[in-house]
Amino acid sequence: MQLHQRGVDLLVNVMDAADHVEVLTHDEIRRLLKEVAEVMSLILERDAEVALKEQ
Repeated sequence: MQLHQRGVDLLVNVMDAADHVEVLTHDEIRRLLKEVAEVMSLILERDAEVALKEQ
C-alpha cells in the first residue's frame, strides 16, 4: 500500500507542477522526473510479478 500512496502523492505533485511549470527550477523538474521514473519502475516491476503469478 505504500507504493500506491507514493504514486498518489506523486500524481498530485506532477499535476501541481504542470499548472506552475513556469516557476519551477531546472533542478526541481529534474527531481520530479526522477521520482516519476522511480515510482513507475516500481509499479511496473510489481505488476510484472503479479502477471507472472497469474500465468
